[in-house]
Amino acid sequence: MPRLPSLVVGVCSATCLIAPAAASAGIFGTAPIPISVGPHGEAANGPSGHPTISGDDRKARYVAFDSAASNLVANDVNGRADVFVWGRPHGRAGLRLSRPARPSGRLFRASVSSAEVQGNGDSMNPSLDGSMRSRPHCVAFQSTSTNLARGDADAVEDVFVRNFARGTTRLISRGIGAPAVNPSIDGNCGSVAFEAGGMVFVARVHGGRPHLLGSGSSPSYASDGSAIVWQQGGGIMLRAGGHTIRVADSGSDPHVSDRTAGEWGVVFQTGARLTGNDTNPGSDVYMRVIRRGHVRATDLISASRRGAHSLGGTNIAGGITAFGALRGIVTFANDQGGQDTLYYRNNHTGNIDDLAHASAAASIFDVATSARANFVAFSSTFPGFRFDHNGGQQDVFFKALRDGEAL
Repeated sequence: MPRLPSLVVGVCSATCLIAPAAASAGIFGTAPIPISVGPHGEAANGPSGHPTISGDDRKARYVAFDSAASNLVANDVNGRADVFVWGRPHGRAGLRLSRPARPSGRLFRASVSSAEVQGNGDSMNPSLDGSMRSRPHCVAFQSTSTNLARGDADAVEDVFVRNFARGTTRLISRGIGAPAVNPSIDGNCGSVAFEAGGMVFVARVHGGRPHLLGSGSSPSYASDGSAIVWQQGGGIMLRAGGHTIRVADSGSDPHVSDRTAGEWGVVFQTGARLTGNDTNPGSDVYMRVIRRGHVRATDLISASRRGAHSLGGTNIAGGITAFGALRGIVTFANDQGGQDTLYYRNNHTGNIDDLAHASAAASIFDVATSARANFVAFSSTFPGFRFDHNGGQQDVFFKALRDGEAL
């Protein structure tokens, strides 16, 4: 098995929780900084959201997000929401994150055609590739644009893949009449899952018509391409290892780890009480471990520590790392008492640590996790984060935890 960072096998930091964190508690890792900013760190003139992080081991070279702002890159004159990709700064600056994200980082627009023509519709919901063995080079997204690729003759939403290494854009949802949305790309830029008309489809990036996976919505690929999870009939489905199983009868926002020692970890949020230590009337975050087509274990993630009672409030699933089922990390946001806190849970030690605080309810969301949880990204309307000059407008934020690698 690949070497794991000390973050997931070592002792937790001084702020590890045995109870919910106070508003003044320290955070683990760097302070979050906004990355949806202009060329010199100036505030975006429109809201930004839906971040996704490339799955390339400890590197996490890129973060993609969508934005209605027109001042993030030059010559953005289409008046539409676009998809952007931010490249993490090189050297120690990309780990300390002690300066504004730009001009030290690189930002480019991905929702363009192979001829670099900007889209004539709205583009959003990006998904980046990259895996433990593959360097990222593609981003999938949905768009109402009709000028991004051949074969798209109407303004119904379609799914596209931009290979930003080669400068090409492909239509993926070819032949699908219903709006195609919520794409999720595997780590090798080989296949994309998406939903359309209440059904989940999978399509190869380099040709072939999409094939039906089943009814449902919100698909999510494992970065190694070994599994897909999605919502169906109020519950969670998983296709992995030749089996399709119902992971939970109630749940939403599912994510799945890579295959590790024959197992997958599936994380999701639900209002159902699946374990005896769930005393919370609100939603909680759970992980179920799947092996050979069966649920082997159920674990309440949104607790103050492993085996303890739930934190309370509303808990929103973030993401799960590549080795999440055994020794990895799960991230989640907790909304309680007028404060939002971003947490991670270490599945090896059972420790929970706080990563960000916002003194405003429902102000941390769209949480994304890198392959090793060395980096996290999220959307927020909280105006109190460092270098944020937007005064409560929604932006995308990024932070480093520990043991990430410099570019």
